[in-house]
Amino acid sequence: MIKVAYGDIWLVNYSPSIGHEYQKIRPAVVISPNELLKRSNLFTCIAITSKTAKIKLDDIELKKTTKNKLHQDSVIKMHHVTSYDKRRLHKYIGEVDSKTLELIKNRLKELYELS
Repeated sequence: MIKVAYGDIWLVNYSPSIGHEYQKIRPAVVISPNELLKRSNLFTCIAITSKTAKIKLDDIELKKTTKNKLHQDSVIKMHHVTSYDKRRLHKYIGEVDSKTLELIKNRLKELYELS
């Protein structure tokens, strides 16, 4: 069984995809709670891109660090939340810090109008 945790960054196989969905294998941050990850074969994640030039208002900048082990500064694409079977997890990369996780939580609340 694959060990995956809230806040992990994994390479995720997004293919097959349709239209404007992300494609191929790319990094994503896992946002499923750990208790749910233990009970389910599914995980929810948010795509990460290295294309920092076209950052949108809802996106979160993610600087490369020794903790997240990204190859370059990146962007968490907050409008691209998806759920997949854990078999789409390709390779563990690293994890985001607690400050970034708090930003993700707050941004999700704003985007989905959660109290």
